[in-house]
Amino acid sequence: MRKKGLPRHVGLTFEDVTIIPRYSRIPRRSDEYIDTGADFGKGMYLRRPIFSANMDTITESRMAIALARLGGCGIIHQFLPITQRVAEVGKVKRADNLIVQSPLTITLGATIKDARAITEEYQISGLIVLDDAGEVAGILSRRDVQWAPDTMEVRERMTPFAQLIVAPSNITIDEAKKIFYEKRVEKLPLIEGCHCVGLVTASDILKIERFKYAFRDKKGRLGVGAAVGIGATLLKEFEALMKAEVDIFVIDTARGDSELLKKALIETRREFGDGPLIMAGNVDTPQGTAMLLDVGADIIKIGIGGGAACKTRRGPGVGIPQVTAIGWSAPIAAKFGKKIVSDGGIKGPSDYCKALVAGAHGVMIGGLFAGTDETPGEVFYEDGQEWKIFRGSASIEFQISRNDRGTEERIRQPEGVARRVPYKGPVTKAVEELVKNQWSSMSYVGAENMAEYHKRGMFLWQTLSGFEEGKPHATS
Repeated sequence: MRKKGLPRHVGLTFEDVTIIPRYSRIPRRSDEYIDTGADFGKGMYLRRPIFSANMDTITESRMAIALARLGGCGIIHQFLPITQRVAEVGKVKRADNLIVQSPLTITLGATIKDARAITEEYQISGLIVLDDAGEVAGILSRRDVQWAPDTMEVRERMTPFAQLIVAPSNITIDEAKKIFYEKRVEKLPLIEGCHCVGLVTASDILKIERFKYAFRDKKGRLGVGAAVGIGATLLKEFEALMKAEVDIFVIDTARGDSELLKKALIETRREFGDGPLIMAGNVDTPQGTAMLLDVGADIIKIGIGGGAACKTRRGPGVGIPQVTAIGWSAPIAAKFGKKIVSDGGIKGPSDYCKALVAGAHGVMIGGLFAGTDETPGEVFYEDGQEWKIFRGSASIEFQISRNDRGTEERIRQPEGVARRVPYKGPVTKAVEELVKNQWSSMSYVGAENMAEYHKRGMFLWQTLSGFEEGKPHATS
């Protein structure tokens, strides 16, 4: 805190501080001159260090796909049954790939209704058709099923194997693009013997070229995280998500500085070793940060009570203002060679930039993304405006919904709220606003990358009048 120009024993949040501009040699605010990316370890590098919150009204596969394409990472929430969480991860992994490693298939005798159900669930445009021996019999595309009766069999509408353009499994992108151009096809099954071992699609190649900053795994698939709660099924859920090839795990609880989370991390590392990348939290003190890092966490989620749908500070009265919480925890994480993520209180781009300057390597966002197209839930019309629902995971409404889904958890004193939020359109707009302001902030500080941003970024403690002065205001 002293190095950042702030007092150590005063709780400060984003409105209490302003970033001090410094001499800069950066000629332009763009990716050409400024690297906004952050390395979170174990092969995870985000060009946009933004995580979407693991809340049931924020992140399922649709949000995770959109955010990964933009360079961030979505965290599938833990309030789905584990089979559904695995399915949501699968949707992200199949969204766009260099090579689809295990293409979805259907049998000759299945119906068009069956095919539509699979393509709609996974948002894909075609299926490999297999015969009774498991060998490739053909391919069924979206055009084949359009207007076809539900009861018609797949064999009657598919393109048979003899008419397919196929390729070997070691094909390159340039070779695939040449075949797509010359043969005027959109899908290229990769065949070894009579078996399909992969699939390349023209649409996937276009997405890879379009989303050049996307977060991808080693196989070229979109990256995704998933959350698990502390409980008796923790290890089984963890194992299932590992098989689904999740890129980052979040072990999440409201009280991270606890014996429960400590034991959960110890058990997880004992069972699965040091390989999985694990984010754990939430905590907001150096002691809590040190404890979680000491028992195996790779990334610490910082923040208690600052979330848009949280009222922990207004109910129990607990929590450290976010700039101080980050400033206290960042040097502890640095001693361990680990990272921290700020979770809560981000109301706009300035808060996002201040969280990074304070020492966070990334930011988790819930409320700012609420109401976007990609969040779960339907848009509804009321009072002359379009809305979506946003709620905290400790709200009474959420707890009741959990019991309605068959859980037997005791309803506890709520520490969150539920409310309607204005419909905002695609999440792309929100992410672009954050990133463009980060470019500008880094330019003012003279930082070409995140390491320099942390080193050169300094704060001035400001009065409420100083904060108010910084808002747009009338001159008369």
